[in-house]
Amino acid sequence: MRPLAIFFASILFVLNCEAAEKSPAVFRLHLANEPTNVDPNKQKTSASSYFLGNLYRNLFTFDDDKGLLPDLGESCTRQKDSSLVCKIKKDLKWSDGSPLTSADFLRTYKKILDPKTAAPRADLLFKIKNAVEIYKKQKDMATLGITAPDALTLKFEFATPDPDFQYNLTNFVLAPTKEDLGVVSGPYKIKQWLKGERIILEANSFYKGGHSARPPVEFLFIEEDTVALQLYEKNELQFLRRLPTLFIPKYKARKDFFWVPVTRFDYFGFGPELADKEDIRKAFTYSLNYEELQKIFSSDSKPGCAGLPDSWFPHKAPCFDFDLKKIPKIQTDKTYAVMFSALGGEDHKRATEWMQEQWLKNAHLKTTLQVRENKVYLNELQTKPPAIFRKGVAPDRPTCLAALETFSETNPENYIRLKSPEYQKILEALGRSSKVTEQKKYCLEGVQFLMNRHLLIPMGAIHFSILAKPEFTGWHLNQMNQLDLSMLHSSP
Repeated sequence: MRPLAIFFASILFVLNCEAAEKSPAVFRLHLANEPTNVDPNKQKTSASSYFLGNLYRNLFTFDDDKGLLPDLGESCTRQKDSSLVCKIKKDLKWSDGSPLTSADFLRTYKKILDPKTAAPRADLLFKIKNAVEIYKKQKDMATLGITAPDALTLKFEFATPDPDFQYNLTNFVLAPTKEDLGVVSGPYKIKQWLKGERIILEANSFYKGGHSARPPVEFLFIEEDTVALQLYEKNELQFLRRLPTLFIPKYKARKDFFWVPVTRFDYFGFGPELADKEDIRKAFTYSLNYEELQKIFSSDSKPGCAGLPDSWFPHKAPCFDFDLKKIPKIQTDKTYAVMFSALGGEDHKRATEWMQEQWLKNAHLKTTLQVRENKVYLNELQTKPPAIFRKGVAPDRPTCLAALETFSETNPENYIRLKSPEYQKILEALGRSSKVTEQKKYCLEGVQFLMNRHLLIPMGAIHFSILAKPEFTGWHLNQMNQLDLSMLHSSP
């Protein structure tokens, strides 16, 4: 090579290196499916929560150690049990630079309670004065017990006491929205959406708070967990949201492995086909070797136990045990359908196949496994539920009441079709309780009501096994499975 050519090649190499150093690092993670709707107020499941939760924000965020922390809001003050007054931060702006005020929150609440919107989680506002009647078209929207006295104030008036309501104000499904959903309130905004491939986010400079050097974020659409793991190992993903349990023993000692406890109440429920067949429900329940399942999946908690924190109970969470003596003598040649969502990944498939073998071996119960795409699955649970189904419950608030309300008569997630005045009274007593000892008492009563009647099989406390590249810090995943990227940054 000639000296001049060598000189220019050297210059080009240096320029390329400098450009590489100056180009921002990209934080890539994945979703199991491509989002079909970016309206947070219309979200039904948590499938897109990592994505939408960083576009739209609410008054507070939740920290496992510190509790409620200000986000778009500044503070909330209780006025006995009848009302709550909240202040939002001054000079808030949407991502287009326009002012974000209390009127935006109020407009959004009205949108959610408008039956035409068909908001799946309108129930989060049902304890507000006249909210239920408005949703049922029995009262006018002008009677809603939420007002905005000025640009920085929201006042909530309750029809019945709701001690948990402030936790609802961390949820992105109640976050303020504009008609133009491209205008957002969170730490990130959409820069580009490549259909079928990825969504590229950039920092929202108008968001108050967060790290000043938030890197670009990309969400890839990858259904298979093992494929995502391969991409992570090739450094094409910087955050793996779910490491398959088969790999936990191999990865657990690595510095990029994180074992994150989450508050969930995952269970196998029984559909209408088995509603009047408790003996068969008992056979399904007591024929599972829960300790063996715990070892297979490297779990910290035994399946068969209610997967809620022990601190929510007077002692420990109640559990089922593997006990062949408790299996009633039954005679049936019927094959029962067991359905689960593809969203659960390979772990759910492997666990359900193991359970199928246990049921046949220990109780002579024949089953057929049916896996469904998540939206199809949820539709079938609502319209023609199978005999047995697996469901994950991610409570909206870090309280026992939030978990147990899943099975209240009016809750859209009540797939076991429970209708019990006795259970409703337990929920009401729990909702009124202000003392911790009383809350623990009623929490135990509620869980025992479900388990003593063999209405479901709880799957124990859940931990998420996460892999995250060490060059990125500031991401935060709390027990509510809310991923906050507002403080995300890269380190050399």
